[in-house]
Amino acid sequence: MKNSENGNMYEVTLEETWDLFAPYLDGARTGIVCVASAARLGDAARSALEKSAAALGYGCACCTYVVLRADGAAGDAALDGQALFLLLEGLDPLIVVAADAEAARALGAAYRQEVPLDGACRLFGRDAVAFKSFEHMLDDAQSKQAAWALLKKLPRFGER
Repeated sequence: MKNSENGNMYEVTLEETWDLFAPYLDGARTGIVCVASAARLGDAARSALEKSAAALGYGCACCTYVVLRADGAAGDAALDGQALFLLLEGLDPLIVVAADAEAARALGAAYRQEVPLDGACRLFGRDAVAFKSFEHMLDDAQSKQAAWALLKKLPRFGER
């Protein structure tokens, strides 16, 4: 057990979360934006999300990526609702993005609320958007515009 006497309790919680859920996490260690997906997103999707977050004022390299099923995790176990809730609350991001329908369903189960596909909502006080499949939306110009329109429903940094 780590001791918070010499540090910030939020930093301790963040470090413990990364230690506990390491196989499921990637990206910025102190990410403002948390992107959940069923499996690891490709480089093009990650780049598009990072650029979108930067355009909204959240900075460069600000995304933490959470996968529901991690390669190399014990028995490739999937995160259940309780574990996903604990993971996200430990990371404490400002913004949550469900990159696919499976992640949206998992977030809905974790937070016991509806997470509308291709729509925006709030998760425990956080702004969130959910895609049916963000990666597939990058395949053509019209879908890219639709993805960007959904991401623009998130507040620009400093607006809330």
